[in-house]
Formats: sequence, C-alpha cells, structure tokens
Amino acid sequence: MKIGIVGRPQVGKTTVFNTLAQSNAEIGGYTNRGQINLSTANVPDKRLEQIAKISESKKTTPATIDYVDVAGVSKTDMEQAELDSGMIAELRTVDALAHVVRLFEDEAVPHVDGNVDAARDIESVALEFALADLQIVEGRLTRLRKQYQNQKLPEQQSEIKLLEACQKTLETGKPLRILDLSANEEKLIRGYGFLTQKPLLLVCNIGETQLDAADEILERFGKYKTEPQTAVIVLAAQLEMELSQLDETDTEVFMEEMGLHASALERFIQTSYRLLGLLTFFTTGPVETRAWTLREGQTAVDAAGRVHTDFAQGFIRSETINWADLIACGSYPQARSKGLLRAEGKTYQVQEGDVLLILANPTN
Repeated sequence: MKIGIVGRPQVGKTTVFNTLAQSNAEIGGYTNRGQINLSTANVPDKRLEQIAKISESKKTTPATIDYVDVAGVSKTDMEQAELDSGMIAELRTVDALAHVVRLFEDEAVPHVDGNVDAARDIESVALEFALADLQIVEGRLTRLRKQYQNQKLPEQQSEIKLLEACQKTLETGKPLRILDLSANEEKLIRGYGFLTQKPLLLVCNIGETQLDAADEILERFGKYKTEPQTAVIVLAAQLEMELSQLDETDTEVFMEEMGLHASALERFIQTSYRLLGLLTFFTTGPVETRAWTLREGQTAVDAAGRVHTDFAQGFIRSETINWADLIACGSYPQARSKGLLRAEGKTYQVQEGDVLLILANPTN
C-alpha cells in the first residue's frame, strides 16, 4: 500500500509524515518546492509475535506501507492551474491520498493565506487536483476524437463516452470518486491515475490544546465521511511525532497522561485499511512468520500469489485457521484435533486474521 500525503503549505504534512514513517525529514519545507520525501514503515501488529511463538519462528516480518510526502499546494499553483510535474507523477502512483488539514493555531507558523480555514483549504486542494485531472481528460479526448473521428470502434467509443462523463463531473467541481463505475470502466481509466478518483483520508491536524475537542472536531467534519471513498481522522501531529520518538515504556506513560488510546500510526493504518478495503493474513513456520496485505474479497489463490507466483500457479489448497483460534489452541496439532484447521480451495475468500498454510504443486 502506498499513500501520498498532501495539503497546503505549513499545515503539518511533513510532521505527519515523520510520525507515520518514524522519520526525520526536514520540517518547514515550504520554500523547497521540489522536495519529495519517501519512506517505508512497518505496520504494527501484536498478533505477529503471538503467532510466531506457536511456530517458534526465527524471524517475523510485518506488512509495510509506503508514504510519500510532497510539497504543499500553494495559491500560486492554483492561479496557474499547474502542479509540479514530478509531484503529480509521484501522486498518480499512490493507492490513496491523505490530505492534511490544519486546525491548529500557531503564531510562529503563520498560515500562507493569513488565517486558518479548514474548509477553504479542503476546497483549494480538491480544485487543484480536479484541474490536474481535467487537463489529462481533455488531452486524451482530443487525441481520441482526432484519431477515431471516422471510425466507430466499440472500445474507443466506450472510452470516449467514459472520459466525457469524467469531464462533466470535474467541470462541476466534483471528484471522480463519486462516479459509480463498472469493473470494465475502472479498467479503462486505471492507467491514468486520476487524483480525484483515489480514496481520500482527511487528516485534521489539531494542536495539543485541542485534544479535548477531538470528538467534536471529528463530528464537525463528519459530512465528508458521507462522500464515497472518503474517511476522516483527527490527530495532533506535533504531539504524535514527539510520542513516536520515545521508547515503549515512556510512550505508554505519555499516552495515558494525554488520554490517547492508540497512536496516530495505529489509527491512521486502521482507517486506511478500512478505506481501501484491505485485510491482513499471515503465513507462519519455523523460518518466518509474516503478515501480508490483501484486498477484501480476494481468494486463497490471490493470497498464494502474494506469497509467491509459483504458489498461485500450482495451488492445491490452503489449510486455514483464524489467528485467535490458533493462539487459543497453542499448536497446529491441537487445532487440527479440534477441527479448527480447515482445508480451503481456490474460491475461498480470505478473512481478516486468517493464518494460511499454502499447499501447491511445483511449477517446474
């Protein structure tokens, strides 16, 4: 999973990036318009160690998330209806966008527009991305109409009709994620990487003094959660970044004192997984216990392919058990004797927390 962190300048994007990636990227890079920060972060999962104990695994490997932090979207960009090409190219490759919205007040970090206005900033970035997508749509439509003006090829006509619907949606100021597309339509425009089609996570960045109002702020932005493929979380990025730099014991004490029940990383990942329709499954053995990411609705064969393409090609079956059942049994033999270890075929849809033992024929 790859997530792009976006927003206006001076809203705390890089602070959020540092918190999530446990990185030390330079903060305050408004003047560095070409800056792109990249990092891969492990997905914390307490289940991993518990499963590893059952198999006496030599090592554990968590799932990972790639984070991309790009320069802030400034008013100048909007006036020119252009974004840095390198930044846009990077964002078109991500699976989702995390739009950091500033709610904190800080005289030492003035807002580029003179005052904090979350609704204005959300609209500004949405408009900028809509313009970037519209430019791609219009360019492609011009080429298609010129190329096939005297022909009636079904596939090209379908693409033209779909792009015209995209154009109309963008011109009315709406994101492409509101369109109810068929699987074939999704396939037709997948390669464009439209920014407004990507799932959107609004990150309300508050100050430490606003922690008590976090629930009220979340409720205030609740209207955005009703939009398709959109979610909202509230976090105090500066506080969470400081928290991420403490050792485990100090972190627990600090979180208790501040009334935080889960770290920003945990809440961000949980929300991101729900937004993207992702789940975690595990493989385990004496050598390694590993967490893998899969989309909801995908099958045991898809899971086998995530582990190794040869496993998907030679798939026979998977011996499957829920992680909690495996831990409760204490061993595979006990799980098998209790009838909790199931043999699942190619069409089995993997569930959250499944532990899979994949059996496959050699393909060579």
